[in-house]
Amino acid sequence: MNMKLFRLIKSAPSSAVYNMELDEKIFNRYLEDGIGVFRVYRWQGPSFTYGFSQNPQNEINLDKCVSDGIQIAKRITGGGILFHDDEITYSFVCSKEDLGEPQGVFVAYRQICKFLIRFYESLGLEPAFALEAKDFKQKCAPHGLCSAAYEKYDIVIAGRKIGGNAQKRKRQVVFQHGSIPLSVNWDSLRRYLQTLPDNISTSVTTLKELGIVLEKDALEQKLIEAFGSTFNLNFIEERESVYETCLA
Repeated sequence: MNMKLFRLIKSAPSSAVYNMELDEKIFNRYLEDGIGVFRVYRWQGPSFTYGFSQNPQNEINLDKCVSDGIQIAKRITGGGILFHDDEITYSFVCSKEDLGEPQGVFVAYRQICKFLIRFYESLGLEPAFALEAKDFKQKCAPHGLCSAAYEKYDIVIAGRKIGGNAQKRKRQVVFQHGSIPLSVNWDSLRRYLQTLPDNISTSVTTLKELGIVLEKDALEQKLIEAFGSTFNLNFIEERESVYETCLA
């Protein structure tokens, strides 16, 4: 089987607005050139992103965020509020065919998120999809905060959800971005959210809580390798192109 070629972008820490705008530009460029992209990136400081159809005022105390320098940006994807700080963040854009998604299936999350399962397994963990948990029905109630709600193909480890992902589609094109938390200070986070379940720390986990203490560079590399091996890819590493950075 021939290996596909993807662009690999490792972005420097950037603002929330830049990160979200660059994801959008990468998506739009794919619509022009059809070259798949896998990107890993970081944040200049604690940030919130919110889904394209959300009103952030319903979930976030905007005044406190402004006073404390917490950045806020809108995503091109749906879903709930995501907090970004000490984490690994990724995005990719490609065709359904690149991901092995059957043409007759609208969204095959189990197929697409296999690379996340492989990533966690490479760390010695035992991940599963949320719908396989016995208490899934009790935890799948919607919530404005992404971490507080379980979707069928969210990843669960040791009975608790880890990370979150969101998608945008156009014809046969798939864009997805997501985050993998290393640590979260829930007590600090309560200052900025209008509502946060009291038991959030018992239903959500992080890599550090699971005993994973690798440096971010090493974790990013494992994620890149997991994506490449899952979908039979080779990468050409590059920085953001002039085309993308001029527009972001």
